[in-house]
Amino acid sequence: MTASAKVVRQCEGCRDIKRKRARALAVGDVQEAAALTAAMGVHLRVAHEYP
Repeated sequence: MTASAKVVRQCEGCRDIKRKRARALAVGDVQEAAALTAAMGVHLRVAHEYP
């Protein structure tokens, strides 16, 4: 399988945070979008064991 053919599915937590961040940006809520960016960082470290 080549890298371009690889299918990576996001976990539910990642999808939820990304969806909420996109909605916040769509309505111009930059503070909420920034908070969700930080939440994604925590989620990645905790749920996916990123350093």
